[in-house]
Amino acid sequence: MNEKWHHRFRLVSSNLFIRGVTLGGKFIFIIFLAKNLTTDQLGEWGLFTTSIALSLYLVGLDFYTYSTRSLLEYPIEKRGAMLRDQMVFYLIGYAILFPLLSLLFVFQLLSIKFIFFFYLILILEHFAQESYRIFVVFAKPLIANVILFLRTGLWAYLIVLIWFMGFEEIKTLKVALLSWMLGGVGAAVISLYFLSKIPFERKRIPINWNWIKKGIRVSMLFFMATIAFKLIELADRYFIAFYHSTQEVGIYTFYANMANLIEIIGHTAVVIIFSPKLIEYFHSSNKKYRFAHAAFTKNMLFYTVLSFAFLAVLITPIIGFLGKDEFYAELDVFIVMCVTEMVFNMSLVFHYVLYVRKRDKSIVYATLIAAGVNMVLNFILIPPLGIMGAAISTLVSMLLVLLLKLYLSNDTPETQQIVLLKTKRRLNRN
Repeated sequence: MNEKWHHRFRLVSSNLFIRGVTLGGKFIFIIFLAKNLTTDQLGEWGLFTTSIALSLYLVGLDFYTYSTRSLLEYPIEKRGAMLRDQMVFYLIGYAILFPLLSLLFVFQLLSIKFIFFFYLILILEHFAQESYRIFVVFAKPLIANVILFLRTGLWAYLIVLIWFMGFEEIKTLKVALLSWMLGGVGAAVISLYFLSKIPFERKRIPINWNWIKKGIRVSMLFFMATIAFKLIELADRYFIAFYHSTQEVGIYTFYANMANLIEIIGHTAVVIIFSPKLIEYFHSSNKKYRFAHAAFTKNMLFYTVLSFAFLAVLITPIIGFLGKDEFYAELDVFIVMCVTEMVFNMSLVFHYVLYVRKRDKSIVYATLIAAGVNMVLNFILIPPLGIMGAAISTLVSMLLVLLLKLYLSNDTPETQQIVLLKTKRRLNRN
């Protein structure tokens, strides 16, 4: 028993270490990117990464939300055919969407010189992302986190090291994109290697088109919510580029990456740990569930405030290191973006009240309404206020998400119980 506990402790420690190192690589990379590229180039990077992020959801269609639950219903050797069918669905998605994505270059949202990097990085990112999810489902988190590190961490450290050594001729946007692409190749190779080790059944099974059709229907609800949320999070970059300049996109992208640390820490330190417990206890023990949800709330608040304090202390020295006065001029934008991330983290408290009850439509409605408001506010505020208008639009949208999820979760038993207890306390005081 003791040996089993030690093994589990080592596994958890290894996973947290790899995640921490990966997070550190992303954090350091964006600082060095802002240091070594012009603000215009940083803006181009922001538009490129935004386009990749949105395109990943379009080609994936959140099909994994259906496939992962289906995979768990079968023994591991039976899952090979299902993964193949999932790949067939993605290939059909590529055939339909890749020509449409060329409009990004036709309308000059992205420079044509990056078209090769765009499609190749998109394919590699998607394959690595789905492989990560597969190994999580197969209860192999260490392999999943190694893939994540290769995909987003290792190449970032390597390019920072090379740039730090002073090779001026390779401090370019194309070299950054090439490094990202090579990281994706490494993640794909490792994914294929470990997938080949899984003892799948080798007999030929016809493609299950009915399974694919059902998956599309089921995942579409989650897809709408995901796209709506990503529009709130990312669409403002395109508005800024259209109404103002890529230089302002660069400043906004840098601050967005810095502020995003609040969300990442909340996800890593709280959501990953508590969300499985919330789901498990909701179906097994109401008392344990209520305690777990209270702990989730307290921990989310603690890590959100802690990460904000960490950024508040570091941001001025970081800007000093960059040596670019234009970042100082927009420091108030960073504060608004940090508040937005804090609001988002706290909205997850009510999100998981809805999620564990499978109130998926409530989550979708809240996100769609907020996304619609965000688009309107972007049109109204970004032309006169620039990146501050974008930051305010996103903040208002996230506040709306928080309030809507709070309202929609009001008819849940634990919320009713909290209201009842507070009412009793007030009556007792009186």
